[in-house]
Amino acid sequence: MRLAVTNEQMKRAEVNADANGVPFLQLMKNAGEACFNRINTLAGGVKDKNVVVLAGRGNNGGDGIVITDLLLEAGANAILIFALDLPKSDCARLCYSIYETGLNMSLYAHQKDNVKRVLENCEIVVDCVFGTGFHGELEESLADLFKFVNENCNALKFSVDVPSGCNSETGEIAENAFKPDFTITLGAVKKGLYSHPCFEHCGLLLLADIGIEQSCYEGCEAILSDEILREFMPKRKAVSHKGTYGRVLNIAGSGRYTGASLLSTDAILKMGAGLTTLATPTRVINAIATAVPETTYLPLSCDNDGFINEKGVDELKSFLLDNKFSAIAVGCGLGKSRVVRELVEYLIKNADCPLIIDADGLNSIAENIDILKENKNGVIVTPHPAEFGRMTGKSVDEIQSDRITLAKEFAKNYKVITVLKGVNTVIANPTGETFINTTGNAGLSKGGSGDVLTGIITSLIAQGTDLFYGTALGVYLHGQSADRLSKKKNLFGIMPRDLMDEIVKLTADE
Repeated sequence: MRLAVTNEQMKRAEVNADANGVPFLQLMKNAGEACFNRINTLAGGVKDKNVVVLAGRGNNGGDGIVITDLLLEAGANAILIFALDLPKSDCARLCYSIYETGLNMSLYAHQKDNVKRVLENCEIVVDCVFGTGFHGELEESLADLFKFVNENCNALKFSVDVPSGCNSETGEIAENAFKPDFTITLGAVKKGLYSHPCFEHCGLLLLADIGIEQSCYEGCEAILSDEILREFMPKRKAVSHKGTYGRVLNIAGSGRYTGASLLSTDAILKMGAGLTTLATPTRVINAIATAVPETTYLPLSCDNDGFINEKGVDELKSFLLDNKFSAIAVGCGLGKSRVVRELVEYLIKNADCPLIIDADGLNSIAENIDILKENKNGVIVTPHPAEFGRMTGKSVDEIQSDRITLAKEFAKNYKVITVLKGVNTVIANPTGETFINTTGNAGLSKGGSGDVLTGIITSLIAQGTDLFYGTALGVYLHGQSADRLSKKKNLFGIMPRDLMDEIVKLTADE
C-alpha cells in the first residue's frame, strides 16, 4: 500500500528501518539506485548523454552523489554540481567520502558562468538540492540557478523526493522553485506534494521503493489502489433477490436540475442496489421516467419553479414512517432553500440508516453545520472545495493548501465521513483513518459528475459495504472510470453519463 507522510513520520520510518537492519547509508544507496533506474528508463537510456546533478548539503545531496556515480558507470557524461556547499549531514558526508574520487564535481558558487554553460547544453538535469529540508524562501544564488534552469535549459528535468523550493509539509512554493518534469519521491509520498500549488508544480509524481518495510511507518494516510476494489467490492450471490442488495431512497432533483436526479439514480442502479425509490417533484418524474424505468418514484409537491415545497416535505416524512431503507441520499439538484434545510436537518436527526449528503443538501445546512453532530446512524458528506468553504468558513485557497488536515479535522469534529472532492480527493473517517485518491482527471470537471459519485457511494453502502471503505471504494471507482475513458476520448468529451457504463466494465474485469 502506498502511503502519504509528514516529514516527521518519514524520519521516524527511517529510524525504524535503521533499527530493523537497514542502515541510513544503505537507504541512501537504495534511493540513489531507485532514482537512477527511473531516470535511465524515462530518458531512454543515459549512455553518452550529458547529465547535470545538482546536489545540496544534506541527505538529498547524498542521494545525488549515488545517482552521479551510477550515471558514470552507465556511460553518461555526468557532472555533480554542489549548489551551496559540500555535504554537511553525517550520512551525506560518509557517502561523499566513499564516492569522491570517481566523481566529476564542481561548486556552483565558484563557477557560476561555467555551470550555466554546462546546463544550457545538457540533456538531463537532476535536482537533489533540498528534498524535505526546505521551507521559506530560496536564497538569492539558488533562486538565480533554478530560474536559469527553468527558463533556459531544455533538458529532461527530475527532482528527487521533493522539487527544491517546495515545502513538503504545506505545499507552498518559493519563487523560482525548481520545476521538474518528474518528481521521484522516496519511500512514501510527502503530504505537501498532494497540496496546492505544489501538486501542479511537481510534474509527474513517481514513487521509488528504498527498502523501508511498511511496518516502519506509523499513523500515515494511505493512497487508494486496486486493493480496495478487490477487497470491498460487493459480491453477487447465486441465490439472492432484489432485497438482498439493499433499498435506497434518493431525494434529488427539481425543475431546474432534472439531470441530477437522473444521473444519481442511474448510478445507484448500475452500481447494484436492489431497490431504488426516487423522491422528486412530479414534473421531474414526467421528464425522466422513460429514461430510468427500473426505479420506483415518490412524487413530491413543488412550487411554481419546480422546487420541493413544505407540502412535499410532509409527504416525504409520511412516506418514511411507513418504509425502511438501507441508505438515503439527499441533495443532488434540490436547490438551496429553507425547505431543503429543514428536510436535511430532519433526516440527520431521524434517519434510521446511513445518510449521504451532497450538493444543495450541504449548502442548505452550511449556516447550521453543528446539526451534523446529531446524526445517529452514520453520515457521509461529499463537498467540493467551495461547498467545504461554506461549511467551514474558510477560503478555497486555505482549503486547497491543506486538504488532508482540514478534511480529517472536520470528520473528527462533526463525526461524519468526509469526502473532500477535487484533485487528490481526501476521504476521512472520524476515527482519523484517511485515504487519498489519485484516480480521476479533468474530464470529471463537468456538471453531473458529483451526482454520479453520490449515487455510487449510496449504492455501495446500501449493499452493506462498510461506510468508510465503501465510500473510499466509490471515490476510487469514480476516478478510475474517468481514467479509462480518457484512453478512448479526449478529456473534453468525457460525460458524466458515460461513467457508470465504464464502471460496469471495470468491475467485470476484476
